[in-house]
Amino acid sequence: MKRAISVGKGFGKKDLHEAITQSQVGDVIVLDPGVYDFPNGYVINNLRMVGNGAKPTDVQLNGYFSTKKGGVLQLENLIFNCQSPKQNTIYLRPQSSLVLTKVIVDSTIEKYPPVFANNANVKITASEIRWSKYHDTSALYVNASSYAIVSKSIINGLYIGKQSTCEVQESQVIYFANIQHGSTLTADALYLDRLFDGDSLTIDDGSQVKTDQIDFPDGQYAALVTHSLFKCGQNNLDDQHQLTIQMDEQSTVDVQNAVVNIIRPTQTSPDPMPTQKKQPEKDASPKPKPEKAQNQQTASKGPSALEQLNAMVGLGDVKAAVTKFINLAVFNQKRKAKNLPTISQSYHSIYLGNPGTGKTTVARLVAKIMYEKGVMPKDKYVEVSRQNLVSPNVGGTAVQTKKVLESALGGVLFIDEAYSLYQKGGSVNWGQEAVDTILKFMEDHRADLMIIFAGYTKEMDDFIAMNPGLKSRAPNVFKFEDYTPQEISTIGVKLLHDKKFSLNDHLYDQIVQSAYENSVDGGNGRWVRNFNDKLLRIVADHCVADTNRDMTKILDSDIQELAGGTEEMKQNNVKHLLSELDAMVGLDNVKSFVHDLVNRATVDKKLADKLPSKEKPTYHMVFTGNPGTGKTTIARLIAQIFYNLGILQKDTVSEVSRSDLVGEYIGHTEAKTRKVVRNAMGGVLFVDEAYQLTANYDQDFGHQAVETLLTELENNRDKFIAIFAGYTDEMTTFLSSNPGLRSRIPLTIHFDDYTPAEVAEIVCRRVASDWVVNENLLKHLVASKYQSLPDNEKSNGRWARNYVDQLINHQKSWLVDHMDADDVTRIPDELVMQSPQW
Repeated sequence: MKRAISVGKGFGKKDLHEAITQSQVGDVIVLDPGVYDFPNGYVINNLRMVGNGAKPTDVQLNGYFSTKKGGVLQLENLIFNCQSPKQNTIYLRPQSSLVLTKVIVDSTIEKYPPVFANNANVKITASEIRWSKYHDTSALYVNASSYAIVSKSIINGLYIGKQSTCEVQESQVIYFANIQHGSTLTADALYLDRLFDGDSLTIDDGSQVKTDQIDFPDGQYAALVTHSLFKCGQNNLDDQHQLTIQMDEQSTVDVQNAVVNIIRPTQTSPDPMPTQKKQPEKDASPKPKPEKAQNQQTASKGPSALEQLNAMVGLGDVKAAVTKFINLAVFNQKRKAKNLPTISQSYHSIYLGNPGTGKTTVARLVAKIMYEKGVMPKDKYVEVSRQNLVSPNVGGTAVQTKKVLESALGGVLFIDEAYSLYQKGGSVNWGQEAVDTILKFMEDHRADLMIIFAGYTKEMDDFIAMNPGLKSRAPNVFKFEDYTPQEISTIGVKLLHDKKFSLNDHLYDQIVQSAYENSVDGGNGRWVRNFNDKLLRIVADHCVADTNRDMTKILDSDIQELAGGTEEMKQNNVKHLLSELDAMVGLDNVKSFVHDLVNRATVDKKLADKLPSKEKPTYHMVFTGNPGTGKTTIARLIAQIFYNLGILQKDTVSEVSRSDLVGEYIGHTEAKTRKVVRNAMGGVLFVDEAYQLTANYDQDFGHQAVETLLTELENNRDKFIAIFAGYTDEMTTFLSSNPGLRSRIPLTIHFDDYTPAEVAEIVCRRVASDWVVNENLLKHLVASKYQSLPDNEKSNGRWARNYVDQLINHQKSWLVDHMDADDVTRIPDELVMQSPQW
């Protein structure tokens, strides 16, 4: 039986040691305000502790906790400090979990981080992890395949190492963040502060940092990226907020407005230009014989660049086009060697395609092929983006762009996301200045420089239209098609085999192809690399837990775990969820609707590969009915069912209302609505009181939200399920407000009001889940009370919930003077009898 164990001074209170040693799984230790010392610490199996103060500093713990393997530690609303030598404030052993909510964790012990996670799970919300005396190291240490979520918190130094993952949500990292050894840091909003000299951010050894938004306070900051990736969507970098990034040539950095320096192994100081390591002068001169000899020596070490290109999965049209392009270049070289006129050819090219389709990889191989075939004099490939070309200073863009162009002479310059040089609006377009400089340089260096412009097809069309001279100077257009699901799984298997893993290729193909078809964002090659990263983290977890396991084998169970379980497990989950639905009070017509919907969806999925039409079914729906009739609950159940059926990618429900969709100025509504849909992709979008979007149709922006939703409902109908809920009459008006709504939302289910007997049953079930009560008496009183209510006060399940809350609160008040009762969980009949009068 779950208990609340009160710790403090006074009658019925326990001391801390007694509470910790006597607590069982499910118990909650509630600490009165005060200071609690335990310098010898405790080893925890399962412990939940809550401070009963107005703020965290009201309850102070001085000691330390370490978990057993697989242990669980939950702390809330307190401050926890360690003063014991050679101890972390919190140490997590493998497979254990830590949950901190409104907690301050501190330590005065040198060399022992306050929170140390070793192959563990960590969730930190509205908390602060600090190391008051030591600012040059990490207060939060996430290590050895650990997984951490940090939300709305402050971390004084963050370390993520050895294939660990940390998700940061609206949080601040002070001093520095250090991501090492194949680890990953993702963030929606990250505020990175630094209170001493040094790198604010270090990313090393195959690690990744991806942030939607990163902000810095005023000043100059530094980051170091080696053999890793650093990508940021938006930031506040300008003259007052400056970031200098040192990166090596094996890294990828995409951070707008940052100063990026390339570090080379032979340099003592970073080179400010993104250039390749220079060849000796004798290699730079176009002498065919020495180059051919050098190329043959290089080829003997492995497959040629052309062989590597042809070995790539898919890209049939691109390979053919590249081969023709190379053949013409080689043909011209041979004619030139014999003093024959050459066929006019420009090397400059445009690569069009979605992310992950191989544009960068092919560009690198083309650069190598051009050198190996003697077309280009240098083995040089320089990769840049807008930030490397455009300067914020007047006149600086032309100078900066020319330096980049000169650094690539004799080889290939790859301009990624070239369309970013074209920006609509604004009084000054520095991107145009960069393009003008590039065009002039292209014309003057047709024979000793190849420039490749790469990006999305639609955006690149705008970029090409920005300057009519661009298309004529870069006539070679290569279109990179998206990979098919079959090609995606083939790429994935190859990547795993290259890393010396063995696996069930057939099972992997089945699961990857199905997952990719249902993915909401595509991503091509990037998608399968991310899939493999998640899979290998699972393998790593199991190998650490089982030291006898073969580290080169990926088991079927590993792949199935990533997929959410075996097919049999998912079918059992669906049966369990339907049983859970059937056990709910009332809702007979809803239950029948959901069962029919599941049967239809199951058949749709089985027929998907057997029917000539590839059109996927639509499951968007309308829920009508009064408040408290279970609409939100059923939406969550449908999300879980459709996830286990393999139709949805995740089992989440994004609940929104008018305020989440409708903006305050022109263009705001469309952006808000698209963001809401993007966040809901892969799961269920639940729009509550949807009729409010059109209640003032001619007076606000609600109709723009509807128009934006219509586009998403149609274009992404197989990527998510939208449920629109509200009162019956109002929802009928809503569906009639736009002729496109009914055709795009084909399903409607009405939720009847609960009868008095059903309301009484709901009340009784909720009370009986934690308390002992005279159920017949309670049901009779509740049904009579609900029957007597005016219609406008009958709020169905909400009324039942409020009734339960009042009854339990009165029971707790009664217990204040009756804690010596034989069974404190029994609600006396006389208290139940009084409940209708409250």
